[in-house]
Amino acid sequence: MASHLNADGIHGPSGKAWGQSTINGNLERGTGILDNELYIGRLVWNRLRYLKDPDTGKRISRLNDQSAWVVHDVPDLRIVDQDLWDRVKARQGDLRVK
Repeated sequence: MASHLNADGIHGPSGKAWGQSTINGNLERGTGILDNELYIGRLVWNRLRYLKDPDTGKRISRLNDQSAWVVHDVPDLRIVDQDLWDRVKARQGDLRVK
């Protein structure tokens, strides 16, 4: 999908070329366009925490326990209907390497 967007000259969120991880993200972490629950009106806070690697000085993310997540339903922000969301999740499941 990213290659098609790039071939069509459609810039990614940062104004640069699309990367596949921008679209697919990481299912467990809830990142990427296809796993962003805000599109279905579900806002999740505190899913990740960020630490600084003392050796490199780079910021690294770590997944918080699900019990620490703060979840709010915000139906006014929904832009993807449930049927489409469910079909995407089913397709992702079919494509997932097992």
